[in-house]
Amino acid sequence: MATMSDDERDAFLQERRLGVLSIARKGKGPLVAPIWYRYEPGGTVDICMGGSSAKAALLRSQGRASMAVVDEAAPYRYVTVEGPVEVTDLGDGTEAAILEMATRYLGPKGGARYAERFMANLAIDDLHDGHGSTEVVARITPERWRTEVLG
Repeated sequence: MATMSDDERDAFLQERRLGVLSIARKGKGPLVAPIWYRYEPGGTVDICMGGSSAKAALLRSQGRASMAVVDEAAPYRYVTVEGPVEVTDLGDGTEAAILEMATRYLGPKGGARYAERFMANLAIDDLHDGHGSTEVVARITPERWRTEVLG
């Protein structure tokens, strides 16, 4: 087994891959969920989610999270990151943030369609309950990295 250099790790994380977010829970196993993420070298790992989701509530209360990103093809590689988390309302920046994240994963056309449907659903939610759902961005500040190349 080998590890990745910081540059290899950063390049790996900038490729389009799903992440798996893990948040500790008291008296239970951790909450584990697949996620879309964004990472720029030297920065935070950013994840968008509903502000009233179980993930957002746990991140606010626990203040820490871990995330894993895996390459499913040989040679198998993975990166994990762990650190404190800050959860911030997206507010007026929701549409731009969702478009950016969706475009990363679905390409320009697919990202635009996804963001349009997403914003339409937020507007419908607002009509039903009077205040809609608030989207947030959770930012993991990397404290510990682990990388491996298997095979």
